[in-house]
Amino acid sequence: MIHLTLIIVDFLTGLLAAGAWALASAGGAIAAMVGGGVLGLSLFRRWRRRG
Repeated sequence: MIHLTLIIVDFLTGLLAAGAWALASAGGAIAAMVGGGVLGLSLFRRWRRRG
């Protein structure tokens, strides 16, 4: 019985860690996309002013 409880707790902990890791990587990807968009917009505006 104790072994089953430990397996379940271990599984849930792993699931929680995987979920947190997935959330962190998705957040990083979203931040990179937003940052790239802001940088692109800034460069585009600078290019239009010069032209």
